Amino acid sequence: MTSAIGWYGPLIDLSKAAVHIGDFVQLVVFIHRITPLQYKLSNGGEVIRTDIQVGDETRPFFSVSLWQKQMGSMAVYGDVVLLQNVKIVKYRDVVEAKTVTQSSLHGLLHPYESILTKGVDELIEGCRVGIAAKEKLRKVVEWVKKSNTRQFRGSQLQQRQFPRNWKLPVESKKPEDCCSVSRLSHLTNSCKAVFDASVAEILMPQAECESWCDKEDMFVSRRLCKKGDPGLVRHLICTGCRICGSPLEANSENTSKQNAAILYCLESSNRLHVISLIYRPFMLYVWDDSDYAPLLVKNKAAELLFGNIKAERVYSCYKEKPHDGEVNFKDTDTETKPTSQPKAAEGGVLVSCSSAVDKRSLEWEGKLGFQRNMDFYRIWLILLKTMLQQRTNSLLKFVVNVNASLDWENGRFEMVSVQMPCLRTKRSPDHI
Repeated sequence: MTSAIGWYGPLIDLSKAAVHIGDFVQLVVFIHRITPLQYKLSNGGEVIRTDIQVGDETRPFFSVSLWQKQMGSMAVYGDVVLLQNVKIVKYRDVVEAKTVTQSSLHGLLHPYESILTKGVDELIEGCRVGIAAKEKLRKVVEWVKKSNTRQFRGSQLQQRQFPRNWKLPVESKKPEDCCSVSRLSHLTNSCKAVFDASVAEILMPQAECESWCDKEDMFVSRRLCKKGDPGLVRHLICTGCRICGSPLEANSENTSKQNAAILYCLESSNRLHVISLIYRPFMLYVWDDSDYAPLLVKNKAAELLFGNIKAERVYSCYKEKPHDGEVNFKDTDTETKPTSQPKAAEGGVLVSCSSAVDKRSLEWEGKLGFQRNMDFYRIWLILLKTMLQQRTNSLLKFVVNVNASLDWENGRFEMVSVQMPCLRTKRSPDHI
């Protein structure tokens, strides 16, 4: 089904999107899920991208990225909408749509309950759209009625609940077991929480992306789709403390703005930083069928997320082989030439390079000589690409620290660990 309508591009079925890559089209679709990705900049600005998962009778699931704040606020779970002037794009092997300045979103049917209770003719009668759009709308409504997807009746989850105005009981030491991301987002007390969710996106560190003109470069999934060196090593790896995960770059523009607490390590017994190459803190967006949440990920948690691959191994393999971009870390000598005595780094930061830890690490790597031939940079990129393939990955079990005094963008949820849940099956008596 393809028909031209005005200047908004052809109205197409989602199954035909692959033949319209680079074109502007119209879509009549049902909204399955909404995942807002909000990022506040230190200068007061903000970048907002809302990912919606839509479907029609030809393709049940299709991704659309909304880059306008007003348009993102108009998207509602369970609605049937008309998207005009959206561009069909391809990232790696995934075809999706994204909005531009001239794009628009028009709600056709709301709420979802009315689609199930009213007749098709009654629903379509009040829609002021063209003949081709009404024909498409009829097919989408019939598909929704036939599938009767009850999981989208929770549109009220889109609205945030206000904090409780009563005192909660004293929290126990046992982690809060959250059945969904929505339950996690509604926690009002500081605690440790456990929940299952899928990875949606990784947002580049704030200090590294405020000056970028292309907003899509702020998202790791978009940078991985570009040809050549995506520049992830340069922006995700820096010099810092391997224990607390704080970046400690002497040439950083934000050195004068750093809090005095960064002068010593809060997680070390002797309050001294242990300097090495680390993963710079970043925001990991996770989601399930109920909601989404941004998790602050520091060095130790990032290592778990990336399959226990340390930042220095990634950088070492990156530096040994030719790439399109150059990366230079002026402070890496601190890690490669450890000393037994603590010393003061530039800016008065107390540091300590544990030679005993490094010696044991080298001895262990010597026993596993085959690791020297492994390209950890390539393995790291493969893990990132695999992790960011939405709708194809299983759920992961996350453990986070909830700090109720912070907002979402400043690390309200800090990731502690992650693991893949194991599904146990009952054994037959013959196997016991």
